[in-house]
Amino acid sequence: MGLRRAKRTVLIKGSVFVAGALFLSSILFSGTAHAIHKGAGDLVCGNCHTMHNSQGGSSLGGLADGSLILLRGPVSTRAEVHKFCLQCHASNGVNANVLQPPRNVKAPKVWSSAAWTSDDAFNLIGSAGNFSPELDSTWNATTASMLGRGHSLGATNVTPPGGDAPIAEFSCINCHDPHGTADPANANINIFRNLRVNPTGASAYSGIKFVNNPTLPYREHHSYVGGVNGAYFGGTELDGGGNVIWPVYRGTLTGDPVTDSANSNSYGTGWDDGLYPAVATMSRWCAQCHDKWHEAISTTNGPIWGAPTAEFAAGPGPDWRRHPVNGMTPRAAAQGCAATCHVSLLDRSNYNLTLIQAGKGLPVTASSYYSANAYYLPTDTTGAGAGLMDTPVNGDNHKVFCLSCHFAHGGPYNDNLRWDYTQVVSTGDQTGNGVPVTKGCQLCHNRGG
Repeated sequence: MGLRRAKRTVLIKGSVFVAGALFLSSILFSGTAHAIHKGAGDLVCGNCHTMHNSQGGSSLGGLADGSLILLRGPVSTRAEVHKFCLQCHASNGVNANVLQPPRNVKAPKVWSSAAWTSDDAFNLIGSAGNFSPELDSTWNATTASMLGRGHSLGATNVTPPGGDAPIAEFSCINCHDPHGTADPANANINIFRNLRVNPTGASAYSGIKFVNNPTLPYREHHSYVGGVNGAYFGGTELDGGGNVIWPVYRGTLTGDPVTDSANSNSYGTGWDDGLYPAVATMSRWCAQCHDKWHEAISTTNGPIWGAPTAEFAAGPGPDWRRHPVNGMTPRAAAQGCAATCHVSLLDRSNYNLTLIQAGKGLPVTASSYYSANAYYLPTDTTGAGAGLMDTPVNGDNHKVFCLSCHFAHGGPYNDNLRWDYTQVVSTGDQTGNGVPVTKGCQLCHNRGG
């Protein structure tokens, strides 16, 4: 009730100082003071914060003795901040169906009760998945969180996989800045998804500022959801349960990334061969916490080339110690090699046009070959890039990255993966887990067909 009422008023009864400050700001800036979710919403301070946790003698939904950061919700620690965010961004939140100005759309959901699997098209899932496998209907961690089905909101004193140091408290605001920015040059916040330049609790390798340069669209991070990166604003895309989400795409896909890009999200790319590259990729942003899994930081991850043999004049190929997250996706050979250098690392026999048109194309960083952006790995038999998709063009062609295989928020499968790779295995049983021939690893590395 308090949250709904907060939509109608900003001032706290009797707060003469606050009223005076707002009046002064209206004189200085001659406009309404909108302070949160820049580019994606029109909220004001009073929608989320309360000076004294009361109005008209009644509580505004916080704790009896006041909530952390003056929030209008029951938040005792920073690990519980997600319980406030989900009031709007969960399908069962009290403000789930409130139409948010200025475009009168519902807030997109990152927690949804809708059931979904990898058989669903990505526009029925959302670009980042959602936290429902990790959190129950009261937004508390479930037993499933120990299986790592998503980023574990509410966790305390946990070390990220591939990380170095424990994070004291983990919630939405570790990665996202709730206020946002409309300034591409902001040193603390990226326009894309309001991601922090320095996530809270990140390693010594933090400080990733995305490039905003309209003359190099393939090096920018774009989302057609939001007013900063484009005119389109979401609010009509629904998952299987009818909940508003951020989809990977909208409309109908043809299989040509050039024409499909107008309806898709994309992630910038570029040479990411240093710790602080001029062009930062999404994988490099993730590596601020998962630094041991990025080859630009842990250089021994690969590639390590084998010695030449009679069969392979250039050697048998690179021996990766971990899957690359900033790697080109060549079909015939490795980056910079002739088509007959050695056996291909990839066999995308199962990755076909039908799969892409069904909305299940694997996300990749965008290619400099395309003047427009592309969000999925194309086939090598169709579209404008058929002949050059596997050929380095300024080093910036399609690259696999963290989100090629994982959902950013979470999903129904272990390790945030986009497909199910586990089976029930008895204690002590070392039987391998099967992967379907047409899913997961074998979309790119067909070995079972």
